[in-house]
Amino acid sequence: MEQEALVRQVEEFMLTRVIPTEQEHHHQLQSAANRWTYTPIMRQLRAEAKAKGLWLFPLPVELGGRGLSLVEYAPICEIMNWCNHGPEIFNCYTGTISNSNSMHLHASSELKQRYLKPLVEGDVRSCISITERNVPSSDPTDLKFDIRRDGDDYVLNGVKSWATGGCMDECAFYLVLGATDISAPRHARHSMVLVPREAKGLSLGRIETVMGYDDAPFGHCDLIFENVRVPVANRIGDEGAGFLMMQSTLGVGRIQLGMGAIGAAERAMMEMCSWVEKRIIGGRPLVERQVVTDAIARSRIEIDACRAFALQTARRMQEDGMKAVRGDIAQLKVLAPEMALKVLDRAMQFHGGAGLSYDTPLPEMWAHMRTVRIGEGADEVHRETVAKVELKRQAEWRVANRQT
Repeated sequence: MEQEALVRQVEEFMLTRVIPTEQEHHHQLQSAANRWTYTPIMRQLRAEAKAKGLWLFPLPVELGGRGLSLVEYAPICEIMNWCNHGPEIFNCYTGTISNSNSMHLHASSELKQRYLKPLVEGDVRSCISITERNVPSSDPTDLKFDIRRDGDDYVLNGVKSWATGGCMDECAFYLVLGATDISAPRHARHSMVLVPREAKGLSLGRIETVMGYDDAPFGHCDLIFENVRVPVANRIGDEGAGFLMMQSTLGVGRIQLGMGAIGAAERAMMEMCSWVEKRIIGGRPLVERQVVTDAIARSRIEIDACRAFALQTARRMQEDGMKAVRGDIAQLKVLAPEMALKVLDRAMQFHGGAGLSYDTPLPEMWAHMRTVRIGEGADEVHRETVAKVELKRQAEWRVANRQT
């Protein structure tokens, strides 16, 4: 009952505070002298959410979180994503959760006190920097970014791209994955290092756009490192363990992305149903046309099927561990964004021109979902994983059942 009450509390906050202020947020953002910081309404909503205890739902209680299990967090994650910036209101942006977990498990006490504490309290933001231009980052073992040891320091050189949130004023530090020993075995070449925003030799490069959106205030930018020097004590985890440490967070992150996609699809369904009931064309409401009701029915079937699979995957991962559901996680990573894009596209189509503008949240959500199909591994990479898991399963079944 306590869990159900928490879900209802988040739902009420989204419906009464977050969604009604979307237009205010966009107006403040577009008229701001500095677009790379929280808008006043976002600051207000974050303070309200924190005061109500609606904060860091999946993180341990000792970090100021609610300590929810993956299955308990899943419906809340969906509801928060009824709005593109919804998770940020509750300090539950995917990067914040994964970075906090990594630091909680692997960072020194000094780094936890100096950087993790203000991160979980919501006073600062962080950015994980992995992707490199002209390097296929779907296989992080190929990353070439140079982290070279020099006495008690690491010296970082290179350019990282698509650093989400890296250009925010609130971004106080970056977790950077780079090669500390390129001659080591593939999965032991890379380490994770914490680089403060003010580090000498670190500068911001170009800001990327996604389908014309610069995603301010969060955004994606290049990070340029020119002989950036940080203490070896800023390493997160053991040297050479960066890849495996990063992989350990991806399962939870991908389930979060899957539930987020379902949340975006549910918001599209809300907008679509509300619109077609009141939109009159040719003297009749749109909802009286079979093509519209068929689209609504298809959308409901697809959303509910995807949600059932996501919850099943979360439950299995919680009970059996990430390795046991490797194929399921890969399926969800492909399935959920594709489903959300279909539903969003239908809603946009029925809205006409309004569906392409800030009159609705639909196009911004669509651009974000299209990004998710590439971020955290392209669809093709995950389909290959699904195929490998299935081929192995079938081969084991044939051996067990003495089939040729």
